[in-house]
Amino acid sequence: MSADTNLYLMDEETGTIVIPENVTKIGEGAFANVSGLKKIVIPGTVKEIARNAFSNNKDIEKVEINNGVERIGDRAFYSCENLQAITLPDSIIDIGIECFRYCYKLDNVKLPKNLTTIEMLTFEGCSSLKQIELSKELKTLKSSSLSATSIVNLKLPKNLENIEDAALNIYALKEIDTSENDYYTFKGGILYNKNMQILIMAIASCTSVNIENTVTAIKGSAFKTCSLLTEINIPANVQQIGDLTFENNKLSKITVDPNNMYFTTDDKNNLYSYDGKVLYRIFDKGDVIIKEGVENIRRGAFCGSVYKSITLPESYTGDDTNSWGIFPEIDYLLLPKNVNRFFQQSYIKVKSIEVSSENMTFKSINNEYILSKDEKELYWVKPSLANVQIPETVETIKMNSLMCIVAENVKLPGKVKRIDDAILYFAKTKKIEIPSTIQFINDGAFGGADNLAEIIIDKKNDGTLTGAPWKCTYGLRAIKWKE
Repeated sequence: MSADTNLYLMDEETGTIVIPENVTKIGEGAFANVSGLKKIVIPGTVKEIARNAFSNNKDIEKVEINNGVERIGDRAFYSCENLQAITLPDSIIDIGIECFRYCYKLDNVKLPKNLTTIEMLTFEGCSSLKQIELSKELKTLKSSSLSATSIVNLKLPKNLENIEDAALNIYALKEIDTSENDYYTFKGGILYNKNMQILIMAIASCTSVNIENTVTAIKGSAFKTCSLLTEINIPANVQQIGDLTFENNKLSKITVDPNNMYFTTDDKNNLYSYDGKVLYRIFDKGDVIIKEGVENIRRGAFCGSVYKSITLPESYTGDDTNSWGIFPEIDYLLLPKNVNRFFQQSYIKVKSIEVSSENMTFKSINNEYILSKDEKELYWVKPSLANVQIPETVETIKMNSLMCIVAENVKLPGKVKRIDDAILYFAKTKKIEIPSTIQFINDGAFGGADNLAEIIIDKKNDGTLTGAPWKCTYGLRAIKWKE
């Protein structure tokens, strides 16, 4: 079920929806962005609650899911800001990405006993969540799965063997009980794997850290919540450091054991790979000049300072796919001639971008659009543009290329054949028009575009385009085919 007629099921006086027992699936976006919905009762005949089914409903307070339901899709209850209580029966075996993200009032959760994975960002931002009972069968905590909650004490179950980067970015966390767990050790405010070769994270109350000499790898975001930590020493055996490891505003000094052959610092404490090709953390302020030789900048390198400008070296070749928000808020950035990789999410805070005229991979137009050199691929649109006029030469809309734009209406040019993933992530766009030339739309093309309520396709629904609604929050309600 996923249509506007679903809304007739709601008792307008009480704001309650009781899903009929003949329903086996609640479709994508079936009740997304609905006003006045306060309580949901879902019978066990429903086997799946699909992606975005109830997302962005600001009035939902209580959800009763009966035994029999097996799967809850990605973002199913995303940003249900007033959700206070939900029943998760043991029949559930899968809960999707961002499912309860930004459910600010959710304060107590008991997970289904057969759940083996808490997916990426599942409870991220559930700031009232103080208690969570992890299932005994739980094996994996994905990236940021419990971050920004208010959990104080956490007991790791016996079989939990995989804790990904930032899974436990919890400022309130004071104690991690590993007494029954076979894979992790908690010592001196730091969580390690059992043989203490991998440092997972440190709790927020750490004012100093003594990293064990056995450590060879430090996971991403390991010290992100340590707001009292001012200095870190990297031991001799550390070979790997993850993204955002040193994204800490109070951090003022990083030292590296002189016997370490993988990392080094300069006279300003800036941290680099030993060969100088990768910048991990910079403490310079104001007008920053990145030294020649740096080819890549890691997430969290810029932190805690006000930057007037950033000058990139000719050696800089671009960012990685996992590069969200590398650069801080600055008015202008020039990409040098050797840049051959571009991912829009790296530049979400940069107001204007220019590409060197000598660059053979990309070109910029009026510092407002970045295209491939042949002008067939769109990579970036200046977010502040109220009126987006994509060049008519463009045939492919690349991933995140329209991310964070303020334009409420977007019309794609008449030669567009392909739309990649999450093109309107965090955008304010309400309506997009797609030309008849379109041949392929990625499965997640409109994921994260919470304001997008209307997708007009200048083409008959003849089966040549598959995957609708392409993760659109409103589901099939948003898709309008022209005859």
